[in-house]
Amino acid sequence: MIWLLAMQLAIGPTEHYAHAKQDLAQQKFSEAASEVNAALHENPYMVSALVLKARLATIAHRPDVAKSCLITAITVDPTSEEAQFYLGVLFYEQNDFDPAISPLQAAQKLSPNSPLPVFYLAMTHEALGNHSKALELYQQAENLSPQISPQTAEIAVAYGRLLVSLGRNQDGMEKERRAIEIDPKARDAHYVLAKGLEHEGELEKAAVEGELALTLPEANASDAEVHFLLARLYRNLNKPDLAKAHLQKFLALNKTTQK
Repeated sequence: MIWLLAMQLAIGPTEHYAHAKQDLAQQKFSEAASEVNAALHENPYMVSALVLKARLATIAHRPDVAKSCLITAITVDPTSEEAQFYLGVLFYEQNDFDPAISPLQAAQKLSPNSPLPVFYLAMTHEALGNHSKALELYQQAENLSPQISPQTAEIAVAYGRLLVSLGRNQDGMEKERRAIEIDPKARDAHYVLAKGLEHEGELEKAAVEGELALTLPEANASDAEVHFLLARLYRNLNKPDLAKAHLQKFLALNKTTQK
């Protein structure tokens, strides 16, 4: 027992942090939180531990804790690309777009070959309505990302979605088809491709993509959104029974989310 106690006392912040990372990788969130808190108890300004605690706080829906940890980390080490990036992502995910730009730009400068800061900058500028800047950044993120990876597919989906929304349907659909080649189960890619095909008047093909999207795991495109699209497509295809069925499902889902 004395030996075990001595071993526990001998564990330093670095070891606690390593254990926390392992626990997070195994989705043992409470264990990871205990370990990272132990690391910070011994070293309150350990930047890597602060960032990890911020990530755990985000998972636990505690953005206030995450923000505090990341600001502390950046105060200690402004050159921490990880802290700058996660702070920008935190702001973006809270729809607080203007404050997201500065830390994401800092992360981009600190890690110029990483596509992720550029990707989030693109999405942030898109959310702010800066479409030309967003398109430039999406292209940059695409150029920096590997040829074939889930990350590349995600970038292509977002890039294509903006292009389609701006009426550049062929360019947008090309991005979505590339995303589907990489990840055939990318629901958002099939959904955006369906919208592009609808704009081009290819309603039958659009309906096929929409129906396929419904069979895939829910992502940004919700079941309700897909049913609404399909209801419109089938109405324009003069298939009233199918249009009615999808509209009813849309209304039922919409009613559930409003409760």
